[in-house]
Amino acid sequence: MIPEKKKLIKYKNNIKKAANFFGVTEKTIINWFKKYNIYKPKKNYGCNKLNFKKALEIRDLYKNGLSLKNISKKYNVSAATISKVINNIIYKEIKDSSTASINVIYNTKNSLDDSSGLFLAKNHFEQQW
Repeated sequence: MIPEKKKLIKYKNNIKKAANFFGVTEKTIINWFKKYNIYKPKKNYGCNKLNFKKALEIRDLYKNGLSLKNISKKYNVSAATISKVINNIIYKEIKDSSTASINVIYNTKNSLDDSSGLFLAKNHFEQQW
């Protein structure tokens, strides 16, 4: 049951304390605040230090031999964040590729053409995105 707005208002600056008092999760408190239109999220919450342009620069710097540590100092983020950018986990670089190639190894022991039991097939297919 959702408490009255006047009971929630006194906790509007301390979601954690409200969650403890009402015995619910912080996410539930946030949902209640939203319902009563008293939720004011923090401004600039999250990582605003990077963007897609900087991610491309980071990948170039890494390809040119600069270490994760030095790149992280330059952009004032953690080395883990730089690693995520380099490994295309965040700020994903989308490569336009309409053709894919698959190499498949089949076990064809019953095949008359291949006495070793292995047959290598290379299949090409085109896919429109």
